[in-house]
Amino acid sequence: MSRKKQSFLVKNWGYLLLVLAIVFWASRDIGPGLALIAFLLTGVWTLTLAPLWCGAETRSGDSCRKNSYGLLMGCSLRQHRWQKLQDLFNVKRIREAFAGWFTGPQNRIAVCGLALSVLGTFVTPTQFLMALK
Repeated sequence: MSRKKQSFLVKNWGYLLLVLAIVFWASRDIGPGLALIAFLLTGVWTLTLAPLWCGAETRSGDSCRKNSYGLLMGCSLRQHRWQKLQDLFNVKRIREAFAGWFTGPQNRIAVCGLALSVLGTFVTPTQFLMALK
């Protein structure tokens, strides 16, 4: 395997885990426990490790296009990391905080992955409890 393809797989392992989580969830033989763990790991990966654009607001009012890790983390600029975290806890700026999540195609795919992992995290235990009845 070439170095470029290997680094792509190493950086984006969370998307592969999301596909495996959906397969685990659909398969009745594996059980919901493994699917739940896979969905939780995918959600954590998307929030903290997914290779994305920063999306924080710059001084000129544009979105930052530097590389960052995860939807909650900022780029190499300390101010952007703090800005993204502070915006999540400021009621008036929550809209701006989530607007950075949709700044590019990578970020949109990561948000869809996060939505699927959150949905799977809540559906899998419900499915397990319904099977016990």
